Amino acid sequence: MRHFLVLFAMSYLGASLCVWWLSGFVPWFLLPDFPFLAIVFSGLFVSGIGGFLCALPPALFREITASGPSWSMFLGSMALYFGSREIGRRFLLRNEASLLSVVVSLLAIESFSVVLLLSLAGAHPFSILWGAQEAVRIAWTSLIAVPLFLDLSMRWRRVKE
Repeated sequence: MRHFLVLFAMSYLGASLCVWWLSGFVPWFLLPDFPFLAIVFSGLFVSGIGGFLCALPPALFREITASGPSWSMFLGSMALYFGSREIGRRFLLRNEASLLSVVVSLLAIESFSVVLLLSLAGAHPFSILWGAQEAVRIAWTSLIAVPLFLDLSMRWRRVKE
């Protein structure tokens, strides 16, 4: 229950901070995607049905706050959870470099899939400016993820012991 409450609070506070409070003042690519971070953290570090339940509210927050076809962000977020869960099962993620590489690769895959889906729909979403903004968003969100993930995972390992 503690995992659920912490991740729910983090994703809601982060989503509300980025979408409703800071979106008019700070460019979108400098705002970290806290629901994304909560989904990835629950996939990597929260085992069992608890991880799935922890990933549901952030996936709903992403669906509500992102513009796109109905249920696309929710289903993409759940796919992200299952992908990060498989990574968490197969690799030992205790140091900064491995966490950073996992988060960067998941963000890059998500960005590539959005570009691919928009291209298949007939839109032309890619430009050099968009690519630079997306690279900044990936770097910024990944750099926030590493200390956050390490701190939360160490705290929860101490609670388990």
